Amino acid sequence: MSTRISFTRIVVVAVATAVFSSTAVAHDFWLMPHMFGFAENSAWHVNGRQGTRFPAGTAVPVARVVDARVISASATMTITEMTVEGTTLRLHQKPSSAGQYLIVVGLAPRVFRETPAGTLRFLRAEGGALEADRLERSHALAGLDSVIFTAASYAATIAEIGQEGPRAFSKSAGLRLEFVPLNDPGHLHVGDTLHVRVLGNGVAVPRIGIDAAAALDTTATPPASLVRVSFTADVNGVVHVPLTQAGPWMLRSAYASKKSGGAANEWDVSRTTYVLSVGAAH
Repeated sequence: MSTRISFTRIVVVAVATAVFSSTAVAHDFWLMPHMFGFAENSAWHVNGRQGTRFPAGTAVPVARVVDARVISASATMTITEMTVEGTTLRLHQKPSSAGQYLIVVGLAPRVFRETPAGTLRFLRAEGGALEADRLERSHALAGLDSVIFTAASYAATIAEIGQEGPRAFSKSAGLRLEFVPLNDPGHLHVGDTLHVRVLGNGVAVPRIGIDAAAALDTTATPPASLVRVSFTADVNGVVHVPLTQAGPWMLRSAYASKKSGGAANEWDVSRTTYVLSVGAAH
């Protein structure tokens, strides 16, 4: 049975969330379509999971979702039909026309109070080691006794309906942290390079770090290790990722920024992932 939810109501609840201690085990959160290409006039299904062994993981509860959208080249639709099925959160949608679609989901934010050292530990545990290093080099948290930060997680992916419809890969979803590809990820193969800009609060983030990883073989014995490759963006927030393996890839990044209009010790910590499919070599 699917569930329809009111995002307005859930956002109000999330804003009132209590302050936590950041001791939880880190997990990535990602979206991946059941297939990256669907026949025209068909409904598609996108899986939302969390875990440490992409693409295997556990379901994200429906109640944690505060934003779920499908973005085409010309319009934005809210996803209201979703359900937990086994180990995955399943999002269902039937776009009205052929084309490429960007799917984005945001989870309810949580507020933490930590020492500056604890904030850096949180970032490193949550896939933001490069961001923690950047904060340390710039002494961004110097002089603070504690940091109150709002941690938010986002995920994005793309799916194709039909053949060669209007493209949506270059659209921004307006997330606090997001990847915006500069070349079409729907047409990439082994040996190609993905060029992607990282936006924080709508602006390119210079020198931000990202990790890229191809899907591991979750059936391997002993279990395969997920190998991540780290990159640093240039002064324009652009990263160039060589694609060396066919199949699903996940990009992830973390970004810490001072809360707009907040006190000196109030920060936002944003984490985001982007999943694409890489075709076999030409």
